[in-house]
Amino acid sequence: MAILRYDGDKERNINEDEVIDSFGELVRKSERAPSNQNLRGVISKLEDNIKGNEKYLIKMFLVDKTTGAMINSDNSPNISFRVDTINLIFDSITKSVRDAGLTVEQTDGIFFAAGKKCGKEFGRNFATYLERYKGALPPEEVIKEWCEFDSFVGWGKLSYDHAERAVKITNNFQTKPNERTDEYPLNCSFFRGYISGVLGFILHNPAQEVTCASQDKCPKNFGGRDCILKIN
Repeated sequence: MAILRYDGDKERNINEDEVIDSFGELVRKSERAPSNQNLRGVISKLEDNIKGNEKYLIKMFLVDKTTGAMINSDNSPNISFRVDTINLIFDSITKSVRDAGLTVEQTDGIFFAAGKKCGKEFGRNFATYLERYKGALPPEEVIKEWCEFDSFVGWGKLSYDHAERAVKITNNFQTKPNERTDEYPLNCSFFRGYISGVLGFILHNPAQEVTCASQDKCPKNFGGRDCILKIN
């Protein structure tokens, strides 16, 4: 895979797919290089190329080389996982609690509760963000703003259907098969709990929950693409 270089004023027209195809290798090489100037050049060119493009979005994190902390734009520390890694963590916990004698329903409850707690805390932070940058919004707009915000972190593409009172997740990370084994994750209740927690906080209804409405179109069971979660 070729590494793209930009020297001085030498420029050439490139397609954003071409840059992204080379981006991973470039990052790995730049991490080991004395300077990441070449990486800066490619990022700058990529930003110019995809400005206004509907396919890609650049989301930047800073890594503090002295502490190993990865910092988000709101100055909070983050951790990056491969999708396979986080799903294997959840699968390991699922197997452990089932081996300990818990039922499928009890296991679902554990992951749902964990997700809901995380969603509630994120909802609290997101509400502060909305108040600061967007001002007061009606509930439907709040949900849409949240769906757009959380579509940029790798969960999947979230969208809100007002008529159906449902959140649609395209490419839900908890329904993706393992790259090596092609096996699907054992449990996807965490994300359902997370969404319930977020909505419960931003809609000022702690009892707010969502239920899976994908039924026979569940991506894990029938090769579908979207998860449908109804707002109760």
